Amino acid sequence: MAKSASQQPAKESKGSFLKAVGAVAAVVSLFLALNQVTGLVQQLRIHHKEFSEAMNSGEQQMQRGDYVSAFKSFKHAMELDPIDHKAQAKETEAAMLWLENVHANENQTFTQVANQLLPVLDSALTKAKGQLAGDIAAHIAWANFLKYREGVREGIDIDGNLKAALAIDPNNVYAHTMLGHWILWEGDDVKAAEANFNAALTTRRVHDYVRDMQLSALENHGTLENDVEEFRVANDMRKSGEMMPASHRKDIFWKDFTSHLHDLPDLVAVLSALPPADAEATYDWLDTTESGDGKTWNRAFVVANLKEIAGDRAGALSDYQTLQKQMQNSKFTLLSMVDLNIKRLSHRH
Repeated sequence: MAKSASQQPAKESKGSFLKAVGAVAAVVSLFLALNQVTGLVQQLRIHHKEFSEAMNSGEQQMQRGDYVSAFKSFKHAMELDPIDHKAQAKETEAAMLWLENVHANENQTFTQVANQLLPVLDSALTKAKGQLAGDIAAHIAWANFLKYREGVREGIDIDGNLKAALAIDPNNVYAHTMLGHWILWEGDDVKAAEANFNAALTTRRVHDYVRDMQLSALENHGTLENDVEEFRVANDMRKSGEMMPASHRKDIFWKDFTSHLHDLPDLVAVLSALPPADAEATYDWLDTTESGDGKTWNRAFVVANLKEIAGDRAGALSDYQTLQKQMQNSKFTLLSMVDLNIKRLSHRH
């Protein structure tokens, strides 16, 4: 049957309505989709801004030597973007530098610091190769050493950690430096420690760090052999134009000279470690005491001893006699040592 004229417009009107509804729905869907995309872009912008700020803060903190804050900044950056390679590298670098410069205090022990950093280093080691892997493995050993020195023994294998680092990178500067320090911490094999410190210095990496660790290790024990080695190291540093921190200068000068002025055999042992000219120059290089009679007389006493060590007993005796006259009205206890040396040398003559 043919459609009536009245039915045709009704169907067309209904179809137009449905098309309009569909168009509106499409517009609404598009609007919602655009809104979602805009929101996502906004979130990405905020996320990227926060990540960039964390990385920039970490860089600035590293530059001023605030490795604790730098580590926290890079750690936050890693939380924002766990797969960013630069953030991973920076977090690891900050962790190692924090360990190299860590100081225990009332708020945080060495063990607490080590436990915070070890997971980061362990994770980094699984991805690292070559020299970097050796660096990380050595710092894992150092973190365990810090725990060891506070009495932790369970799960600690410092020898094994250091051997692992050297197996990865046989010339690793940190592994050799930390092994030299560990040898002196556990015993008194100065020669074995010296060999490791020399191997570390040969790499020409982190030179100041190696020297600081070497001197600190020697200063930890007050043996005469350590005192002699400190004097030899100081001479090497002087001759090569290296800088020595004031704290090390004072410590070495006290141990090698001030404390031995009334113990002639020990003083002679230290002074005999170097040729007389080097011994005198290094003594002066280390001496940061205030000017005055004490400084002048102590030096004169050392120089007289050096003359005697060199075989110039007459010159030494003359120096002692001059010093005796200069000190005759003083209350310096060194005068008694001067008197004894004059009697000893006079008897020989």
